[in-house]
Amino acid sequence: MYKQDTIKALFPEYMRHYFRNIIKDYEEVNEVRVRRNGPLHIIKGKNNLYVTKDGTYTDIPILGVRLTEREFSNLFHHICRHSVYAFEEELCKGYLTVEGGHRVGVVGQTVWDGREIKSLKYFTAFNIRIAHEIKGVADRIMPFIYKNKSLCSTLIVSPPGCGKTTLLRDLVRKVSNGSREHLPQNVSLIDERSEIASCYLGEAQNDVGLHTDILDACPKAVGMIMALRTMSPGVIAVDELGGEEDYNAMRQAFYLGCRILATIHGNGYEMLQSNPYMQNMFAQGGFERIVILERHSGEQSIQICDEKGEVIQCFLN
Repeated sequence: MYKQDTIKALFPEYMRHYFRNIIKDYEEVNEVRVRRNGPLHIIKGKNNLYVTKDGTYTDIPILGVRLTEREFSNLFHHICRHSVYAFEEELCKGYLTVEGGHRVGVVGQTVWDGREIKSLKYFTAFNIRIAHEIKGVADRIMPFIYKNKSLCSTLIVSPPGCGKTTLLRDLVRKVSNGSREHLPQNVSLIDERSEIASCYLGEAQNDVGLHTDILDACPKAVGMIMALRTMSPGVIAVDELGGEEDYNAMRQAFYLGCRILATIHGNGYEMLQSNPYMQNMFAQGGFERIVILERHSGEQSIQICDEKGEVIQCFLN
């Protein structure tokens, strides 16, 4: 009931009649999108739906309830615990993380100083992404990412929406906790966007394992170097590899004998071959396992490959 209570707490009591079914159906609801002067819009499973005045769902946008200007403002300030200033640093990145691990993406007018966004104002919409911690999604994969009882550095490749972050979270938890077959390992989790552990006031809202140390809201490249210098990790976990600095930091981790669990946006092994940074990783003996997530006609496939792209195992959901 904890997750349901944290979702309920997002909404002011006098407005909860709009959200009563969302609170009840929280396991099936992925997103709640609130737009200034727009209908309350939710993503439930694979369906785009709208919330009516009595809290029921419709697929007809014109029937969706539109919050008044005051309701829109009150809801946003309620989510921020009536202290937008306290979340100013997070809001500069376009989101905030709330109790329960739910993320609220925010858009509006940016205040730009020529180098970076200093703040956001005149908010026009926010998107509540309901946190779903799914344990066990890595169970089938675990036997194939170990070689001679040693964890292989593993890269998860996936387009958006196929569950790469959910899979990474469960891998971190299982590697950290260990099992009958494999000893627990010290994992340093660099959670740049607070999506994996979903820390709230310094406390992880998701289970990422007993032996996991979290660097929250820290850039990946900076966090990897910090972890190597201070925590002596056996494993470093990062989500969504990006620029050259990420790969330089990983190279140092590999050189020091650290294993990496990471994700990257993409479609299949061919995409990795066109990435010059990733080509160097493979050439230098970095990643030994590649997990490729894909979705076709609503059915998800999981391929586990070696560093050469040779398929070791394949699963269909």
